[in-house]
Amino acid sequence: METHTSRYLKSISVIKSYDVPAIKHAREIIEKNITDHWSLEILAAKVGINNFKLKVGFKQLYNDTPYQFLIKLRLEKASRLLLDTDLSIKEVADRIGFDSYRGFSKAFKNNYGVLPTMYRKTRERYCHRYLEFASIL
Repeated sequence: METHTSRYLKSISVIKSYDVPAIKHAREIIEKNITDHWSLEILAAKVGINNFKLKVGFKQLYNDTPYQFLIKLRLEKASRLLLDTDLSIKEVADRIGFDSYRGFSKAFKNNYGVLPTMYRKTRERYCHRYLEFASIL
């Protein structure tokens, strides 16, 4: 039996075509400004839709909320910085927009299953072994 609430949720669960450009614009803003600290309210106002439409529509289009998307982008960049630079973990956290080393480490571990220091060490060991193997050939 369908309730009033479930009918309401179904009616709002489909993105309206006129909201899609605003939601895509929000994604572009996040991608271009990953170190900025956006609130949902500010981002929604910037693209011209309300908070609810932005959050629900973004989730429907991209399978993440705007905040989840931002964190994923930051962590992807962090993983590259950890592998490609000699920046300290704190410098990596600062560079990608995290306010604290602790928050960064926790988010990184939740996403990759290891702390940033172990991620870097594991990759260094793998690269070292690969170079040894390649020199034998």
